[in-house]
Amino acid sequence: MSGKTVEFEKDGVKVKGYLALPCWRGPAVLVMHEWWGLESPLSNVQEICDRFAEEGFVAFAPDFYEGKSADNPDDAGRLMTEMFERRLDRVRELFKASVAFLKECRYTEPKKVGITGFCCGGTLAMLFAAEFPELIDASVPFYGLPQLAPIDASKIRVPVYFVLAEKDEFVNNDEVLDMVKAVWKNGVEAAARVFPGVSHAFLNEKRPEVFNARKAEEAFRSAVAFFKYHLS
Repeated sequence: MSGKTVEFEKDGVKVKGYLALPCWRGPAVLVMHEWWGLESPLSNVQEICDRFAEEGFVAFAPDFYEGKSADNPDDAGRLMTEMFERRLDRVRELFKASVAFLKECRYTEPKKVGITGFCCGGTLAMLFAAEFPELIDASVPFYGLPQLAPIDASKIRVPVYFVLAEKDEFVNNDEVLDMVKAVWKNGVEAAARVFPGVSHAFLNEKRPEVFNARKAEEAFRSAVAFFKYHLS
C-alpha cells in the first residue's frame, strides 16, 4: 500500500502533504519530517507513513517547508534554522490544520491523533506535545533536539515515548531524560528508550551510513505498539 500527495485548506490555512490510508478505519498519526524536508531524496518520511498505514493508522506528513527540500547538510541546516527562527508560527498553523484534517477524515476512527517526528520533526513532536496537548493524544519523538526550541516539558500532558540513539552526535540524551522526569510529574505516561550502538537518523534507510535495519525495525515496532495502546 502506498499513499499520495494531497492538498487541503482548513480555516484559511493551505496545507500540502503526504497521506497514507489503512485498509479499514483506524486512529491517526501525524508524521513530521526531518531537516531534509518532506520531498527530499534523503527523506524516508513518506515510506514511514506507508508503514503506519499498513499497521492500521491514517498517516499524514505535512510539508512544513512548503515546497522546499534539501539534499545536503548545508541546505538542510539553513531550512531547519529558518523554520525554527522565523517560520515557527506558520508551522504551528500548518500543524493545527493538519490535526483538524485528520480528525475530520472519514477513515479516522476513533478520532484520536498521535504525533511523531524525526530529527527536527522529533523536536516538533516534543514542542507540540507541550503547546497543544488538548489537540493530540500521544507523542513519539525520534531523536529530537531539545536545543532547537523552548520546550516546557512540564506542559506535556499526553503520553510520550522518546526514542533515542546511544551514539547520537546531535542530541544530548541527558537533556531528553530530564524531560522524561518533568513529564512524569504531570501524572501521565512518559518513557524513553536508548537504542545501543546506533547514531542519529538510524531509522532512515535512505542514509546507509547511519541506517541500522534491525534497530530501526525494533524502534518502529515499539512506536506502533505505543500508539496502538494509547490511540485505540
